[in-house]
Amino acid sequence: MSENPLLGLIHRASILLPTNPEQALQDLLAYKSTYSESPLYLQTLGEAYLETSNVEDAYGVLSKACELDPIAEQGTEKFFHLGQIVGGENGVQLLEVGVARLIQQAQILQSLSTGELQANEDLDQGVQILLQAYGSEEKISEYIVSKLTQGIAAIIEIWMTDLCMEPQAESECEKWAQSLLDMCNDNPETHSVIASIRISQERIQDAIKEIEVSWDLFQKKKQTLEDIANSNENIDPDEIEMMYIELYQPLVTLAKYAVECGMFETAADISASARDINEDGVEAMYVEGFANYLDAIRIQNNVTGEDSMKIGREFEEYTLNGKVDENDPSHTPIYASRLALSAAVKSLYDEELAAQIDMELQKTIKELLEKVGGFLNKEKDVTGVNESNWEDEIQEE
Repeated sequence: MSENPLLGLIHRASILLPTNPEQALQDLLAYKSTYSESPLYLQTLGEAYLETSNVEDAYGVLSKACELDPIAEQGTEKFFHLGQIVGGENGVQLLEVGVARLIQQAQILQSLSTGELQANEDLDQGVQILLQAYGSEEKISEYIVSKLTQGIAAIIEIWMTDLCMEPQAESECEKWAQSLLDMCNDNPETHSVIASIRISQERIQDAIKEIEVSWDLFQKKKQTLEDIANSNENIDPDEIEMMYIELYQPLVTLAKYAVECGMFETAADISASARDINEDGVEAMYVEGFANYLDAIRIQNNVTGEDSMKIGREFEEYTLNGKVDENDPSHTPIYASRLALSAAVKSLYDEELAAQIDMELQKTIKELLEKVGGFLNKEKDVTGVNESNWEDEIQEE
Protein backbone atom coordinates (compact mmCIF):
# COMPACT_ATOMS: atom_id res chain seq x y z
CA MET A 1 0.00 0.00 0.00
CA SER A 2 1.34 3.42 -0.94
CA GLU A 3 2.14 6.03 1.75
CA ASN A 4 0.00 8.54 -0.17
CA PRO A 5 -2.27 9.96 2.61
CA LEU A 6 -5.37 10.05 0.41
CA LEU A 7 -4.92 6.45 -0.76
CA GLY A 8 -4.31 5.43 2.84
CA LEU A 9 -7.55 7.09 3.91
CA ILE A 10 -9.46 5.43 1.06
CA HIS A 11 -7.92 2.04 1.85
CA ARG A 12 -8.95 2.27 5.52
CA ALA A 13 -12.46 3.38 4.58
CA SER A 14 -12.81 0.55 2.06
CA ILE A 15 -11.96 -2.00 4.72
CA LEU A 16 -14.52 -0.51 7.11
CA LEU A 17 -17.36 -0.10 4.59
CA PRO A 18 -18.63 -3.72 4.49
CA THR A 19 -18.89 -4.05 8.28
CA ASN A 20 -19.01 -0.54 9.76
CA PRO A 21 -20.10 1.97 7.11
CA GLU A 22 -21.06 4.59 9.71
CA GLN A 23 -17.48 4.70 11.02
CA ALA A 24 -16.09 4.78 7.48
CA LEU A 25 -18.35 7.75 6.68
CA GLN A 26 -17.30 9.55 9.85
CA ASP A 27 -13.62 9.03 9.06
CA LEU A 28 -14.06 10.32 5.51
CA LEU A 29 -16.08 13.37 6.51
CA ALA A 30 -13.22 14.48 8.76
CA TYR A 31 -11.23 15.20 5.60
CA LYS A 32 -13.99 16.75 3.50
CA SER A 33 -12.44 20.22 3.40
CA THR A 34 -9.01 18.80 2.59
CA TYR A 35 -10.09 16.67 -0.37
CA SER A 36 -13.27 18.44 -1.53
CA GLU A 37 -11.94 18.68 -5.10
CA SER A 38 -10.56 15.14 -5.30
CA PRO A 39 -12.64 12.80 -7.51
CA LEU A 40 -11.09 9.78 -5.78
CA TYR A 41 -12.09 11.04 -2.34
CA LEU A 42 -15.58 12.08 -3.44
CA GLN A 43 -16.09 8.67 -5.06
CA THR A 44 -15.32 6.89 -1.79
CA LEU A 45 -17.43 9.35 0.19
CA GLY A 46 -20.32 8.65 -2.19
CA GLU A 47 -19.93 4.92 -1.59
CA ALA A 48 -20.03 5.51 2.17
CA TYR A 49 -23.23 7.56 1.81
CA LEU A 50 -24.78 4.73 -0.21
CA GLU A 51 -23.76 2.15 2.39
CA THR A 52 -25.54 4.24 5.02
CA SER A 53 -28.63 4.59 2.79
CA ASN A 54 -28.13 8.32 2.15
CA VAL A 55 -28.82 8.33 -1.58
CA GLU A 56 -29.40 12.08 -1.83
CA ASP A 57 -25.97 13.04 -0.49
CA ALA A 58 -24.40 10.20 -2.47
CA TYR A 59 -25.90 11.59 -5.65
CA GLY A 60 -24.45 15.04 -4.93
CA VAL A 61 -20.87 13.97 -4.26
CA LEU A 62 -20.83 11.35 -7.03
CA SER A 63 -22.14 13.89 -9.55
CA LYS A 64 -19.37 16.30 -8.59
CA ALA A 65 -16.78 13.51 -8.80
CA CYS A 66 -17.89 12.64 -12.33
CA GLU A 67 -17.82 16.32 -13.36
CA LEU A 68 -14.26 16.65 -12.04
CA ASP A 69 -13.14 13.46 -13.78
CA PRO A 70 -15.34 13.12 -16.90
CA ILE A 71 -13.40 10.24 -18.49
CA ALA A 72 -12.83 8.23 -15.30
CA GLU A 73 -9.08 8.72 -15.08
CA GLN A 74 -9.31 8.62 -11.28
CA GLY A 75 -11.58 5.68 -10.63
CA THR A 76 -14.59 4.17 -12.35
CA GLU A 77 -16.85 3.34 -9.40
CA LYS A 78 -18.38 6.84 -9.30
CA PHE A 79 -19.80 6.30 -12.79
CA PHE A 80 -21.13 2.88 -11.82
CA HIS A 81 -22.83 4.10 -8.66
CA LEU A 82 -24.23 7.26 -10.26
CA GLY A 83 -25.41 5.32 -13.32
CA GLN A 84 -27.38 2.95 -11.12
CA ILE A 85 -28.91 5.83 -9.18
CA VAL A 86 -29.92 7.72 -12.35
CA GLY A 87 -31.03 4.72 -14.43
CA GLY A 88 -32.51 4.94 -17.93
CA GLU A 89 -30.51 6.08 -20.95
CA ASN A 90 -28.48 8.56 -18.90
CA GLY A 91 -27.59 5.81 -16.46
CA VAL A 92 -26.40 3.56 -19.28
CA GLN A 93 -24.23 6.36 -20.66
CA LEU A 94 -22.59 6.89 -17.27
CA LEU A 95 -21.98 3.18 -16.83
CA GLU A 96 -20.48 2.93 -20.31
CA VAL A 97 -17.89 5.58 -19.39
CA GLY A 98 -16.70 3.42 -16.51
CA VAL A 99 -16.71 0.22 -18.57
CA ALA A 100 -14.75 1.84 -21.41
CA ARG A 101 -12.09 3.06 -18.99
CA LEU A 102 -11.74 -0.37 -17.39
CA ILE A 103 -11.34 -2.03 -20.79
CA GLN A 104 -8.64 0.48 -21.65
CA GLN A 105 -6.87 -0.19 -18.34
CA ALA A 106 -7.08 -3.94 -18.92
CA GLN A 107 -5.37 -3.46 -22.28
CA ILE A 108 -2.62 -1.38 -20.65
CA LEU A 109 -2.18 -4.06 -18.00
CA GLN A 110 -1.86 -6.67 -20.76
CA SER A 111 0.84 -4.58 -22.41
CA LEU A 112 2.71 -4.42 -19.10
CA SER A 113 2.54 -8.18 -18.60
CA THR A 114 3.82 -8.90 -22.13
CA GLY A 115 6.63 -6.35 -21.87
CA GLU A 116 5.22 -4.13 -24.63
CA LEU A 117 4.97 -1.36 -22.05
CA GLN A 118 7.21 -0.69 -19.05
CA ALA A 119 5.93 0.37 -15.62
CA ASN A 120 8.17 3.43 -15.70
CA GLU A 121 6.63 4.68 -18.94
CA ASP A 122 3.89 7.29 -19.10
CA LEU A 123 0.93 5.22 -17.92
CA ASP A 124 -2.78 5.95 -17.78
CA GLN A 125 -3.41 7.89 -14.56
CA GLY A 126 -5.95 5.34 -13.43
CA VAL A 127 -3.43 2.51 -13.84
CA GLN A 128 -0.88 4.51 -11.85
CA ILE A 129 -3.42 4.88 -9.04
CA LEU A 130 -4.23 1.17 -9.18
CA LEU A 131 -0.54 0.26 -9.04
CA GLN A 132 -0.12 2.47 -5.99
CA ALA A 133 -3.21 1.06 -4.33
CA TYR A 134 -2.86 -2.64 -5.16
CA GLY A 135 0.85 -3.04 -5.74
CA SER A 136 0.73 -5.93 -8.23
CA GLU A 137 -0.61 -6.54 -11.72
CA GLU A 138 -2.41 -9.68 -10.54
CA LYS A 139 -4.41 -7.77 -7.92
CA ILE A 140 -5.21 -5.02 -10.40
CA SER A 141 -6.46 -7.62 -12.87
CA GLU A 142 -8.76 -9.10 -10.20
CA TYR A 143 -10.06 -5.62 -9.42
CA ILE A 144 -10.74 -4.84 -13.09
CA VAL A 145 -12.61 -8.11 -13.64
CA SER A 146 -14.72 -7.48 -10.53
CA LYS A 147 -15.60 -3.92 -11.56
CA LEU A 148 -16.24 -4.83 -15.19
CA THR A 149 -18.71 -7.45 -14.01
CA GLN A 150 -20.38 -4.90 -11.74
CA GLY A 151 -20.61 -2.26 -14.47
CA ILE A 152 -21.83 -4.51 -17.27
CA ALA A 153 -24.32 -6.20 -14.95
CA ALA A 154 -25.75 -2.78 -14.10
CA ILE A 155 -26.08 -1.91 -17.80
CA ILE A 156 -27.89 -5.18 -18.45
CA GLU A 157 -30.17 -4.56 -15.47
CA ILE A 158 -31.22 -1.18 -16.85
CA TRP A 159 -31.94 -2.66 -20.29
CA MET A 160 -34.03 -5.38 -18.61
CA THR A 161 -36.01 -2.90 -16.48
CA ASP A 162 -36.03 0.84 -17.27
CA LEU A 163 -35.45 0.35 -20.99
CA CYS A 164 -37.14 -3.03 -21.47
CA MET A 165 -39.73 -1.59 -23.87
CA GLU A 166 -37.12 -0.19 -26.23
CA PRO A 167 -36.91 -2.17 -29.52
CA GLN A 168 -33.17 -2.80 -29.06
CA ALA A 169 -33.46 -3.97 -25.44
CA GLU A 170 -32.99 -7.69 -26.09
CA SER A 171 -30.11 -7.21 -28.53
CA GLU A 172 -28.38 -4.85 -26.08
CA CYS A 173 -28.73 -7.41 -23.29
CA GLU A 174 -27.24 -10.12 -25.46
CA LYS A 175 -24.42 -7.84 -26.64
CA TRP A 176 -23.39 -6.98 -23.12
CA ALA A 177 -23.88 -10.54 -21.89
CA GLN A 178 -21.46 -11.78 -24.53
CA SER A 179 -18.99 -9.01 -23.66
CA LEU A 180 -19.17 -10.10 -20.04
CA LEU A 181 -18.47 -13.73 -20.93
CA ASP A 182 -15.60 -12.74 -23.21
CA MET A 183 -13.88 -10.55 -20.62
CA CYS A 184 -14.83 -12.07 -17.25
CA ASN A 185 -15.58 -15.74 -17.87
CA ASP A 186 -13.73 -16.94 -14.76
CA ASN A 187 -15.65 -14.64 -12.43
CA PRO A 188 -18.52 -16.46 -10.63
CA GLU A 189 -20.66 -13.32 -10.65
CA THR A 190 -20.49 -13.24 -14.45
CA HIS A 191 -22.37 -16.52 -14.70
CA SER A 192 -24.83 -15.43 -12.02
CA VAL A 193 -25.66 -12.36 -14.11
CA ILE A 194 -26.09 -14.49 -17.24
CA ALA A 195 -28.34 -16.85 -15.26
CA SER A 196 -30.61 -13.94 -14.33
CA ILE A 197 -30.91 -12.97 -18.00
CA ARG A 198 -31.77 -16.52 -19.01
CA ILE A 199 -34.40 -16.75 -16.28
CA SER A 200 -36.06 -13.58 -17.57
CA GLN A 201 -35.99 -15.10 -21.07
CA GLU A 202 -37.57 -18.34 -19.77
CA ARG A 203 -34.47 -20.24 -20.95
CA ILE A 204 -34.39 -22.25 -17.77
CA GLN A 205 -32.03 -25.04 -18.80
CA ASP A 206 -29.48 -22.44 -19.90
CA ALA A 207 -29.97 -20.64 -16.57
CA ILE A 208 -29.38 -23.89 -14.66
CA LYS A 209 -26.08 -24.42 -16.49
CA GLU A 210 -24.94 -20.89 -15.62
CA ILE A 211 -25.94 -21.35 -11.96
CA GLU A 212 -23.93 -24.57 -11.79
CA VAL A 213 -20.86 -22.89 -13.28
CA SER A 214 -21.23 -19.90 -10.97
CA TRP A 215 -21.63 -22.08 -7.88
CA ASP A 216 -18.54 -24.11 -8.78
CA LEU A 217 -16.46 -20.95 -9.24
CA PHE A 218 -17.78 -19.44 -6.00
CA GLN A 219 -16.80 -22.56 -4.06
CA LYS A 220 -13.28 -22.45 -5.47
CA LYS A 221 -12.95 -18.75 -4.70
CA LYS A 222 -14.25 -19.16 -1.15
CA GLN A 223 -11.90 -22.10 -0.51
CA THR A 224 -8.94 -20.16 -1.89
CA LEU A 225 -9.62 -17.23 0.44
CA GLU A 226 -10.02 -19.58 3.41
CA ASP A 227 -6.72 -21.29 2.54
CA ILE A 228 -4.95 -17.94 2.30
CA ALA A 229 -6.42 -16.78 5.62
CA ASN A 230 -5.18 -19.97 7.31
CA SER A 231 -1.72 -19.83 5.75
CA ASN A 232 1.35 -18.07 7.02
CA GLU A 233 1.66 -15.96 3.88
CA ASN A 234 2.47 -12.29 4.37
CA ILE A 235 -0.90 -10.99 3.19
CA ASP A 236 -2.99 -8.25 4.73
CA PRO A 237 -5.63 -10.16 6.78
CA ASP A 238 -8.05 -7.22 6.58
CA GLU A 239 -7.93 -7.34 2.79
CA ILE A 240 -8.64 -11.08 2.73
CA GLU A 241 -11.47 -10.66 5.23
CA MET A 242 -13.03 -7.93 3.10
CA MET A 243 -12.85 -10.12 -0.02
CA TYR A 244 -14.41 -12.97 1.97
CA ILE A 245 -17.25 -10.84 3.33
CA GLU A 246 -17.95 -9.51 -0.16
CA LEU A 247 -18.89 -13.05 -1.28
CA TYR A 248 -21.97 -13.07 0.98
CA GLN A 249 -24.49 -11.06 -1.04
CA PRO A 250 -23.57 -12.55 -4.45
CA LEU A 251 -24.03 -16.03 -2.97
CA VAL A 252 -27.46 -15.11 -1.58
CA THR A 253 -28.43 -13.73 -4.99
CA LEU A 254 -27.27 -16.92 -6.71
CA ALA A 255 -29.25 -19.01 -4.22
CA LYS A 256 -32.39 -17.05 -5.12
CA TYR A 257 -31.82 -17.75 -8.82
CA ALA A 258 -31.43 -21.45 -7.99
CA VAL A 259 -34.79 -21.37 -6.18
CA GLU A 260 -36.40 -19.77 -9.24
CA CYS A 261 -35.09 -22.64 -11.38
CA GLY A 262 -36.34 -25.35 -9.03
CA MET A 263 -32.82 -26.21 -7.84
CA PHE A 264 -33.86 -26.39 -4.21
CA GLU A 265 -31.03 -28.56 -2.85
CA THR A 266 -28.46 -26.44 -4.65
CA ALA A 267 -30.09 -23.26 -3.36
CA ALA A 268 -29.93 -24.59 0.20
CA ASP A 269 -26.24 -25.46 -0.23
CA ILE A 270 -25.41 -22.03 -1.64
CA SER A 271 -27.24 -20.15 1.11
CA ALA A 272 -25.60 -22.36 3.76
CA SER A 273 -22.24 -21.35 2.28
CA ALA A 274 -23.28 -17.70 2.60
CA ARG A 275 -24.09 -18.35 6.27
CA ASP A 276 -20.53 -19.57 6.75
CA ILE A 277 -19.42 -16.08 5.78
CA ASN A 278 -21.99 -14.16 7.80
CA GLU A 279 -23.40 -16.12 10.71
CA ASP A 280 -25.95 -13.35 11.31
CA GLY A 281 -27.05 -13.27 7.68
CA VAL A 282 -30.82 -13.39 8.09
CA GLU A 283 -31.44 -13.25 4.35
CA ALA A 284 -29.26 -16.32 3.78
CA MET A 285 -31.01 -18.17 6.61
CA TYR A 286 -34.38 -17.35 5.07
CA VAL A 287 -33.36 -18.53 1.58
CA GLU A 288 -31.94 -21.74 3.04
CA GLY A 289 -35.11 -22.34 5.01
CA PHE A 290 -37.36 -21.50 2.08
CA ALA A 291 -35.40 -23.72 -0.34
CA ASN A 292 -35.66 -26.69 2.01
CA TYR A 293 -39.35 -25.98 2.57
CA LEU A 294 -39.93 -26.08 -1.19
CA ASP A 295 -37.88 -29.25 -1.51
CA ALA A 296 -40.06 -30.91 1.13
CA ILE A 297 -43.17 -29.90 -0.83
CA ARG A 298 -41.58 -31.30 -3.99
CA ILE A 299 -40.88 -34.62 -2.28
CA GLN A 300 -44.32 -34.95 -0.70
CA ASN A 301 -46.01 -34.19 -4.02
CA ASN A 302 -43.71 -36.44 -6.09
CA VAL A 303 -42.63 -33.58 -8.34
CA THR A 304 -39.42 -34.07 -10.31
CA GLY A 305 -37.38 -32.56 -13.14
CA GLU A 306 -38.53 -29.41 -14.90
CA ASP A 307 -41.80 -29.41 -12.95
CA SER A 308 -39.86 -28.40 -9.81
CA MET A 309 -40.02 -24.82 -11.03
CA LYS A 310 -43.77 -24.88 -10.58
CA ILE A 311 -43.29 -25.52 -6.87
CA GLY A 312 -41.28 -22.33 -6.50
CA ARG A 313 -43.77 -20.26 -8.46
CA GLU A 314 -46.97 -21.78 -7.09
CA PHE A 315 -45.89 -22.94 -3.63
CA GLU A 316 -48.92 -21.32 -1.97
CA GLU A 317 -51.15 -23.77 -3.84
CA TYR A 318 -49.45 -26.73 -2.14
CA THR A 319 -49.81 -27.93 1.44
CA LEU A 320 -47.00 -29.38 3.52
CA ASN A 321 -47.27 -31.98 6.24
CA GLY A 322 -44.63 -30.64 8.60
CA LYS A 323 -44.96 -33.46 11.13
CA VAL A 324 -43.54 -36.54 9.42
CA ASP A 325 -41.45 -39.26 11.04
CA GLU A 326 -37.74 -39.69 10.46
CA ASN A 327 -38.23 -42.37 7.83
CA ASP A 328 -40.17 -40.04 5.55
CA PRO A 329 -38.01 -38.71 2.64
CA SER A 330 -39.23 -35.19 3.34
CA HIS A 331 -38.11 -35.24 6.97
CA THR A 332 -34.55 -34.06 6.27
CA PRO A 333 -35.45 -30.91 4.30
CA ILE A 334 -38.25 -30.10 6.76
CA TYR A 335 -35.83 -30.31 9.65
CA ALA A 336 -33.17 -28.31 7.77
CA SER A 337 -35.77 -25.64 7.00
CA ARG A 338 -36.85 -25.49 10.61
CA LEU A 339 -33.25 -25.22 11.75
CA ALA A 340 -32.36 -22.36 9.38
CA LEU A 341 -35.53 -20.40 10.09
CA SER A 342 -35.13 -20.84 13.84
CA ALA A 343 -31.62 -19.40 13.54
CA ALA A 344 -33.09 -16.47 11.61
CA VAL A 345 -35.66 -15.79 14.31
CA LYS A 346 -32.97 -15.97 16.97
CA SER A 347 -30.86 -13.44 15.07
CA LEU A 348 -33.85 -11.11 14.90
CA TYR A 349 -33.84 -10.89 18.70
CA ASP A 350 -30.95 -8.48 18.15
CA GLU A 351 -32.84 -5.19 17.79
CA GLU A 352 -30.01 -3.48 15.90
CA LEU A 353 -29.87 -6.31 13.38
CA ALA A 354 -33.66 -6.58 13.13
CA ALA A 355 -33.87 -2.86 12.30
CA GLN A 356 -31.93 -3.58 9.11
CA ILE A 357 -34.30 -6.33 7.97
CA ASP A 358 -37.48 -5.61 6.03
CA MET A 359 -40.54 -6.11 8.23
CA GLU A 360 -42.31 -8.10 5.53
CA LEU A 361 -39.39 -10.53 5.41
CA GLN A 362 -39.44 -10.88 9.20
CA LYS A 363 -43.13 -11.72 9.05
CA THR A 364 -42.58 -14.23 6.24
CA ILE A 365 -39.80 -15.98 8.18
CA LYS A 366 -42.04 -16.45 11.22
CA GLU A 367 -45.00 -17.67 9.16
CA LEU A 368 -42.82 -20.13 7.26
CA LEU A 369 -41.30 -21.42 10.48
CA GLU A 370 -44.75 -22.33 11.78
CA LYS A 371 -45.44 -24.31 8.61
CA VAL A 372 -42.39 -26.52 9.17
CA GLY A 373 -43.03 -27.20 12.85
CA GLY A 374 -42.15 -24.09 14.83
CA PHE A 375 -39.12 -22.84 16.70
CA LEU A 376 -36.39 -25.34 17.52
CA ASN A 377 -34.98 -25.14 21.03
CA LYS A 378 -31.89 -27.06 20.06
CA GLU A 379 -29.59 -27.16 17.06
CA LYS A 380 -27.74 -30.01 15.38
CA ASP A 381 -25.84 -30.77 12.22
CA VAL A 382 -28.38 -30.49 9.37
CA THR A 383 -26.93 -33.57 7.70
CA GLY A 384 -28.29 -35.75 10.47
CA VAL A 385 -31.82 -36.95 11.05
CA ASN A 386 -31.42 -38.42 14.53
CA GLU A 387 -32.53 -35.69 16.87
CA SER A 388 -30.58 -37.29 19.74
CA ASN A 389 -27.44 -35.87 18.06
CA TRP A 390 -28.49 -32.28 18.69
CA GLU A 391 -25.72 -29.91 19.72
CA ASP A 392 -25.61 -26.21 20.64
CA GLU A 393 -28.82 -24.78 21.97
CA ILE A 394 -30.86 -22.11 20.27
CA GLN A 395 -32.50 -20.48 23.25
CA GLU A 396 -35.34 -17.97 23.03
CA GLU A 397 -34.40 -14.79 24.83
